[in-house]
Amino acid sequence: MNLNQLREGLDQAFYKENHRLVFWYDPEQSFLDELPSLFEGKESLVDVQILNMANESALGTKLKLELEDKAGKYLLYFPFAEPDVEKDWLLDIKLYSRCFYADRFSIIFNELGLHQQSLREHLAKRDKFLASKARLTALQRYVQPDFDESDLDMAMIASVVKAESCDLPHVILALAEETVADDLGLEANPASLNELEKYDLIPALVAALQSEIGYPAAVEELKGEAPFKLGHFFIRLLVTGFCESVGDVPGWAQELVMSSASSRATARALLSRWRDSSRYYKAFDAVSGWVAIALRIKDKMGIFDTDQLSDVVTFEAVEQKIIVDLAVAIPHAPKGELERFRAMIASRLDGYWASKHKDDTTRRKYRTVYTALQAAIDLFSLRIQHDSGFHFESSEALYKAYERDLYRFDMAYRHYCEASQRAHVEILKKLDDEVENCYAYWYIDNLAKNWGDRIEAEQRLNQWRFTDVPKQQDFFENQVKPLFSKGTKRRVVIIISDAFRYEAAVELRDRINDKRYSEATLSSQLGVVPSYTTLGMASLLPHKSLAYRESVSDDVFVDDLSTRGTAARSKVLAAHGGMAVTAETVKGWSRDEGREALRDQELIYVYHNIIDDRSDKGGPSEVDTFKHVEDAIEDLTELSRKILMHFNTSRVLITADHGFLFQQSKLEAADRTSPAEKPTNVLKNKKRYVVGFGLPDTKDAWKGSTQNTAGTTSETDFWVPKGANRFHFVGGSRFVHGGIMPQEIVVPVLTIKQLRGEKAEKRTKRKVGVISTKSNLKMVNNIQKFDLMQTEAVSDLVVPVTVSVAIYDGDSKISSEEVATFDSATDSVAERVKQVRLSLSGTDFDRKKDYFLVLRDKDLNTEIERYKVTIDLAFTDDFF
Repeated sequence: MNLNQLREGLDQAFYKENHRLVFWYDPEQSFLDELPSLFEGKESLVDVQILNMANESALGTKLKLELEDKAGKYLLYFPFAEPDVEKDWLLDIKLYSRCFYADRFSIIFNELGLHQQSLREHLAKRDKFLASKARLTALQRYVQPDFDESDLDMAMIASVVKAESCDLPHVILALAEETVADDLGLEANPASLNELEKYDLIPALVAALQSEIGYPAAVEELKGEAPFKLGHFFIRLLVTGFCESVGDVPGWAQELVMSSASSRATARALLSRWRDSSRYYKAFDAVSGWVAIALRIKDKMGIFDTDQLSDVVTFEAVEQKIIVDLAVAIPHAPKGELERFRAMIASRLDGYWASKHKDDTTRRKYRTVYTALQAAIDLFSLRIQHDSGFHFESSEALYKAYERDLYRFDMAYRHYCEASQRAHVEILKKLDDEVENCYAYWYIDNLAKNWGDRIEAEQRLNQWRFTDVPKQQDFFENQVKPLFSKGTKRRVVIIISDAFRYEAAVELRDRINDKRYSEATLSSQLGVVPSYTTLGMASLLPHKSLAYRESVSDDVFVDDLSTRGTAARSKVLAAHGGMAVTAETVKGWSRDEGREALRDQELIYVYHNIIDDRSDKGGPSEVDTFKHVEDAIEDLTELSRKILMHFNTSRVLITADHGFLFQQSKLEAADRTSPAEKPTNVLKNKKRYVVGFGLPDTKDAWKGSTQNTAGTTSETDFWVPKGANRFHFVGGSRFVHGGIMPQEIVVPVLTIKQLRGEKAEKRTKRKVGVISTKSNLKMVNNIQKFDLMQTEAVSDLVVPVTVSVAIYDGDSKISSEEVATFDSATDSVAERVKQVRLSLSGTDFDRKKDYFLVLRDKDLNTEIERYKVTIDLAFTDDFF
């Protein structure tokens, strides 16, 4: 050791560790000649006095240090060996002072700032590791002064594997990350393990795995006489986690599982920590996949049902098994089972493979699949509710039932098809067929029969009206004009979205109402017939007359003015102090540009066209109709927000020219109606309607007059096919409109107003509260369930919360972390209780110490509640 190292060591003892007295024994008298110049060049040590104890008496020294100078710093240099305790006259002083040693390992001991003197001998055993200055430097960031031998070994291991900290879980995670990064699989060890072997640190790692996790190490492994295989450990760890979650040890796992209660709990807690890590969870995915392949987990899932697997997240194959079983069971399950499946899906969405808190391809895929399954549950639940079909006594009753409830069939079908198409996975193919049969061949057929029977029996096309339902052709007069009647100057914007049907408007309303700055209400109006764009758009404009003209096939005239295109409609509106503009133009405006363009305008019609434009062309785009609906909902949400917030608008109304029918499956010959009569003087001949003058009667379709169904002054006739049939399939037949099915003629009217001040504050949403059902909590087992209660029902202004739950010792998590979403809308307190199952990590707990059950908002990472927990483990080595 050179003098500079010696000075640094003494500087640490006196100033960094703040000792007043330091004892230095130098039996070889290696530094005796250096004493006079020992502190030269080290200004911080100039206040330290050196006592050469060869020339000092023990009694005199005691008097000097304890009576004469109680504040001065002294280095007591002994040019001889440290005496035995019984012969050490300065022992009482030495016990509250610091001993200094000048051999190599003592200097390292000092550099590391260690306190336990016996570690000097342990450092000597780690000579291979300490031979490198770089390794010693890396080690320093992990070491704490109170470390013992096992702590020090773990710090050395952590420095080699580059772990985030020197606890065993972080070492394991770092090893897993390295193994996956090098794509080593389960049979080869990562390079850092080979390096640990060089430094004789493998036995220390194995001993830690045995003591902290319960790894059943062989004696040879503990002695370093047999190789340690990291892959074998991973197999045991994941199998233990699987068996603990499933609550059983199948025969194939008997030789692999770590079976004591503490090891089960610790394994579960470690796996939870691994999966919850934003850095390491992808390594878990890979290792889990390797283990699943090695053990042929997919083949072994057949003996388990979904209930047994409901808490298991160890292997992706489990997620797939649950999805397959649910997809098979949903179409034929009774109501109670469907609700149980719904709860199971909610739990899986809070779990690992579908977690919303991780955004990667795998999680997005499973979230999308579960969205499809939830929609399928909605659809089949509705079918059970209306199992005998539809038997409404009047078309008006059916119309209002559709507006109130039956639209949910179409919404559930749309949600399913959109999610299934986006997921694009083979495991949903059979469910696709079941959903299609339910919707297209049960719901649509039954709805069309009841609706058609009532339409015919009531001759409804001759008197196209329902009590308290506004007509589309009266839209401006009844719903727009009154907004200006109070004489107050205001700006009203009407957004007309082509083919935006009622069920989509329900979803749009809910999304708008999710925001505090606006409030949306939804009603309907009875659409004109035929339900197609040219007539629908004209009917929504202010007018005294609507009329067709012979030989003009694609226009309807308002007060003798054309309504074809935005410019023509703007001309109509100009007579009423208004203007027309496309949605694309509005979306392109800046705040200032929009205010300038609308400065003198009070009535603005905005024409929005996503669904009809992208879907009504046949070919590949038609198949994506439900994606186009989702795009339209998102677009209208943002468009209405922009108009309200940026352009000084008091009210926005969103409506449509018509709705639509759509099914994913290809139509068959039975879905086509081909009238025997071939009419002349036809203006338009489409899949769902024919418009013309002097159309003959036909038994193959319903005939009507637009005078009755749209209030036209012209005597224009139309045919529409009965039920949901099409006249022909040319140009695509899945997406259609023009007929009189509820999906086509229940036209939404969404009224949106901006909220400010107190009204906006009243709409401020808050998350539902979650508490423990018990205030005094005690854990007597390594794995234990806790009951958590949602304090109130979810409502418009009280929204769900996702909670993470774990046991803490101070700031350190000492259990698994479980996640649960509380979203119940029921008033029943019992139904708002959920259980979480926590596993303790380790066995060293003090029954007199306060631990805490901590509930955190998973999305915000903020604490919600904490409860004192007493941990009193009566017995910790029971077996499965």
